[in-house]
Amino acid sequence: MTTIAARPKRNAVAYTIIGLFVAVCAVGWAIIVGHSEGTPGISPQIISWQTADHSVRVHYQLGKPKSAVVHCAIVAFDTGHAEVGRVPLTVPAGTSTVETRRDVPTTSRATAVDIRECREG
Repeated sequence: MTTIAARPKRNAVAYTIIGLFVAVCAVGWAIIVGHSEGTPGISPQIISWQTADHSVRVHYQLGKPKSAVVHCAIVAFDTGHAEVGRVPLTVPAGTSTVETRRDVPTTSRATAVDIRECREG
């Protein structure tokens, strides 16, 4: 005759292992999503842009905490998604929203523009 008491013990061990695996995956996913969303409180937005053969004029707005100094980069891309231009951007403390235009020199005609790598400090 076999005992039934051994079976629940094996199930508990299996469920514990599966639960730990799921927990580790959830924490890893939370870390990845947290780092991919950028710095909270900084909101860059491209309003419009005009391209020429070797430059692009970008009209942008950047919201941030008033007391923070923020560093970003305006990046221009070509049709193959290769970077063709980059200009560093610094917004000093004392303002919470900046709206302005900036020229970005490019090595070839840009087909897309983005504001990236925003961080405080």
